[in-house]
Amino acid sequence: MNWKGGYVSTNQTDQIGLETRVVGGLVILVLLAAVFVLYVFPDSTAQSFSWTIAPRLSAVMLGAGYAAGAYFFVRVILEKQWHRVQAGFLPITAFTVCMLAATVLHWGRFHQGTLPFYAWTTIYVITPFLVPYLWWRNRASASQAVEARDLRFSSPVRWLLGAVAVAGLLVSALILAVPSSLISIAPWKLTELTARVFAGWSVLTSVTVLTLAVDARWSATRILLESAMVGQVLMLLAMPRVWGDLNPSSPLTMLFWVSLGAALIVFAGLHLWLDRLGRSRAPATISAPPSDSARQSGPASPAP
Repeated sequence: MNWKGGYVSTNQTDQIGLETRVVGGLVILVLLAAVFVLYVFPDSTAQSFSWTIAPRLSAVMLGAGYAAGAYFFVRVILEKQWHRVQAGFLPITAFTVCMLAATVLHWGRFHQGTLPFYAWTTIYVITPFLVPYLWWRNRASASQAVEARDLRFSSPVRWLLGAVAVAGLLVSALILAVPSSLISIAPWKLTELTARVFAGWSVLTSVTVLTLAVDARWSATRILLESAMVGQVLMLLAMPRVWGDLNPSSPLTMLFWVSLGAALIVFAGLHLWLDRLGRSRAPATISAPPSDSARQSGPASPAP
């Protein structure tokens, strides 16, 4: 990884728009309601959710994912710099498109005429357009500068992230097209609907990795990594409640939990290491971009 300073453009305030914060607050309320139903009361989906989810492991996993999303939008409200959260918006757009597609393909599985159904359908009809709109609105003020004590991923790391993302998207596309490809190997029971929904979460992850490979700044990666860790912690905490839903004879059962725990350890270690590495660097020299005349006469003197 390489560490670099950067210019701060006077035209790039890097602020998060008020409408984005307002929408973020509304999204948090919706996500927390989903967490309450799916993670806290996973056996109640027949009465309290837009479709019946069984076994409870599937509901708990979705609830943990929505909790991770709630954490992300809390940070959207609290952050002052757009570039620290911008990498999450296009992945969320891709996710909402997948959820809308799954809804249309499995329309008959939903509890039509109920409040949860109307809420689910309304959300996933609106958000594929609303989320990219918010991204576009904030894009005008986005800064490409590297923060003081920030880190920029090196080219090999970026290529590796890109390759992982593309591979993940290919696998996700296969599951979306042929959900039985996941159902046949999953260590717990899945339906075509839940398989496609989990493929949508995989698309979210893969597009996130691809977006970070393009952006390449640790400051733009940190919050998304923390969000993933929230979901992982909640999944591990739920393990005693959902262990009975897993097939004990499947070799993927233990692999599932071990890989989840290992990913959490790796993510936490990366977070601590990169933060420490950034703090060990001297603050970057930040100055206004040089004018055309300054470029012709020589480099500008750094700001004091």
